Amino acid sequence: MKDTLLFEKIAAGILTSSKFSESKKFIQHGKISVYEHSLDVARLSFSMGEFFKIADTESLVKAALLHDFFLYDWHVPDKMWSLHGWTHPVVAAENGRKYFNISDKEASLIRTHMWPYTLLHPPKYREGWIICMADKVCSAAETLCRWRKPTVHGSGVSSVQK
Repeated sequence: MKDTLLFEKIAAGILTSSKFSESKKFIQHGKISVYEHSLDVARLSFSMGEFFKIADTESLVKAALLHDFFLYDWHVPDKMWSLHGWTHPVVAAENGRKYFNISDKEASLIRTHMWPYTLLHPPKYREGWIICMADKVCSAAETLCRWRKPTVHGSGVSSVQK
């Protein structure tokens, strides 16, 4: 209960933002929206951070929520064959700075989440390694389990029903 309340307290400012809600319009993997994917990555990152005793829980959760905050449909032909995989972490970090005034550390956590895809930019912080791993786990599940049905609960917080 305490952990859930802490997560909700940290995430509230982002999850209640109309700008972040725009990510519900874009599909990330299969039928899962960028919003749902980001929330899944943030929850898993938070749990991993608790397990590994990460002190900077606030930066971990904020960066995990914003790691794919690029606000465009990367499935359209002009983006699908672009350098989206390499460039979206920079776009997401810039959007995080613009709309949520994130710290330099949080921007770094966002920019490095695609490692090893972005080979020359490994995470600098333990929180970055956690977000990187959580993103890979969630992405694999979303890609391999395409029968998952997205749902939205009354609280406005998305989750996925299996």
